[in-house]
Amino acid sequence: MFPILSENILKLKLYNISGIIILCLILISTICLGETFVCAHRGDVKKAPENTLPSFKSAIKKGVHMIEFDVRMTKDGHLVIMHDEKVDRTTNGKGKVQDLLSEEIYKLDAGKWFDETFAGTKVPSLYEVMNIIPYGILCNVHVYGDEFVTEVVAITLKETGQMGRCFIACNNEKQLEAVRRKVPEMKVCLLPEKLEKRRDFIERAIRLKVSYVQVSFTQGFDRLKEDVELAHQNGIKVNFFSAQDRETIKLLAEMGIDYILTDDVDLCFDVLKEYGTKPLIIDNSNKNIERTNIISKILEK
Repeated sequence: MFPILSENILKLKLYNISGIIILCLILISTICLGETFVCAHRGDVKKAPENTLPSFKSAIKKGVHMIEFDVRMTKDGHLVIMHDEKVDRTTNGKGKVQDLLSEEIYKLDAGKWFDETFAGTKVPSLYEVMNIIPYGILCNVHVYGDEFVTEVVAITLKETGQMGRCFIACNNEKQLEAVRRKVPEMKVCLLPEKLEKRRDFIERAIRLKVSYVQVSFTQGFDRLKEDVELAHQNGIKVNFFSAQDRETIKLLAEMGIDYILTDDVDLCFDVLKEYGTKPLIIDNSNKNIERTNIISKILEK
């Protein structure tokens, strides 16, 4: 098992044997041997401010297999990267993202709170983030907002050619239905409801035919291996939120978790190397991001 490759690779015109050989070499170069991979939760947050370009660039440099980030919509319909409902904790501003204009948010300092060396770091847009993450790294796009916001994110990812390396993490079934209504081919990850037992959650995910689930440490570890196997038997990959200590990471690898969301990328790699997992190596000699215009206004319902 290895991280999903970009649709761009599949678009190569392999009309002869040499083309097939090239594709095989690409496949071999991306195999990471282990069964459990590293997901940088909001980027490399121990080294740079969360959900910012420096944080994502640090994670990319270290070879993570997946990057999780959070998307919200501004008052004027821009899609920006921010976890909290308000900008207060991670910027020098105040107020809810949905009540602020994009122009106001882009002027905020999103780095100084973390360290003086990051002073002047801005809140990035969805376009900026997608433009720096190379193909080969999975993008775990966690959407905060109602069904309309979720629809806009899904349509944006499709219209900007990002379908092959993204999935949308949905907090509830309403968001999931919104994605399938507008972009039925988009892969989705379902998150559990509060206090939902893991087995019940997995069974619900199977009925909904999702591609990923995100199980949580709050659901405990009893029978985790059996639940992971059940998900795998039904073609569902399992992400785990989250792990920052050696023993938990080892346990998750032994339980067959596919991707570990972590705030400590270095530690996660250090532990998983014992299980054969290696950093992802991506050739950045050529620009491999499709430069397409992002939708910057609210789409009509």
